[in-house]
Amino acid sequence: MKLELLISCMHQKDASIITRSNVDSDVVVINQCDIDKKENFNFFNRNGVSCKTIIISTTERGLSRSRNMAISNATGDICLICDDDETLVDGYNDIIINAFQKHPEASVITFALDYKNKKFPLKEKKVGYFRAMKTNSIQIAFRRDQILKKSIQFDVTMGSGTGNGGGEEVRFLFDCLKKGLKIRYIPEIIASVANNGSQWFQGFTDKYFLDRGWSNRRLLGLPLACCYALYFSMKNYSIYRFDNTFWNALRYQLKGSFEKRPINN
Repeated sequence: MKLELLISCMHQKDASIITRSNVDSDVVVINQCDIDKKENFNFFNRNGVSCKTIIISTTERGLSRSRNMAISNATGDICLICDDDETLVDGYNDIIINAFQKHPEASVITFALDYKNKKFPLKEKKVGYFRAMKTNSIQIAFRRDQILKKSIQFDVTMGSGTGNGGGEEVRFLFDCLKKGLKIRYIPEIIASVANNGSQWFQGFTDKYFLDRGWSNRRLLGLPLACCYALYFSMKNYSIYRFDNTFWNALRYQLKGSFEKRPINN
């Protein structure tokens, strides 16, 4: 069983992201920039094992497009979603492979992160729809053949670069669940994440809540999106209260839930 990392990044000038991220396994890097080019080479990890590297520079834009391109160019048995602001822990390869060997029934496994101000469960859990909504993309590892067999991709109308905010990882996990794949959470830390913030997150603005309402409608349908808007506004008030009001958060989520946006695939 072989692990392959899928790293999404932008405007990288060289391959140093591999060293910065503490990569110790095969890797596909999708570098969204101003040229189109594909590079293939090998490097030796700390154990002297040769690791295959593919770096694809592309003029395409959008995080979901980047994820899909990485999946289509991957060859590993297990793939781990990565970003350019994380550093993998020593031994991450063994942690992930062992988890999949221990849980042969799981098509997708999510892991914990060392992430400032974010808490992760301390016990193993099955992941259903509710827990999927609390999952970050860089927690996700999956059996590549099963994702391909079920024709599951990241929704290119969601995620950084679309103007619609986030939610693409939740849609990905929802699609996995809808197509009968089992998801499990393992409370082992696989990476630390820099507190630089997402490229699309600009604070708890009115647009943030508008986009959240729109994405929740796509994920949950209108009735549940409206209920979730109330839950989210109440549950996270202590987090966003310095940037916005409770009533604004609720109002713009509801407005977003009813908003019709042009979809360009």
